[in-house]
Amino acid sequence: MQRSARIAGVCLALLIVSCVALTNPVKAVAAPSHEPGRFSLFQGSYTTFDLKRKETYVHQAVFLLDTQTGEVKRYINKIDENGRYIETWLPTDLPSADKRRSVQEGK
Repeated sequence: MQRSARIAGVCLALLIVSCVALTNPVKAVAAPSHEPGRFSLFQGSYTTFDLKRKETYVHQAVFLLDTQTGEVKRYINKIDENGRYIETWLPTDLPSADKRRSVQEGK
């Protein structure tokens, strides 16, 4: 007798859940877009050369790519000479000779 009461209770619970689900349908949620975002982060390495020691160093870093402009920046965090914590993105491209010349000439 107890077993049949349990089965009846489970059936009743399923019936109630089914009725609630039918009267309160779940609203559809928009699927996420599969288009890439404007910015992409990636890890890579870059090489520096110490002029005083005449040594080459390879560093690991996180880079930020702006897919609309093509600009690439490198993430840095350090403590400067004054003891302040700095966290920023630095451009990876060097100014071209033409840009440096126009700045020096005051153009």
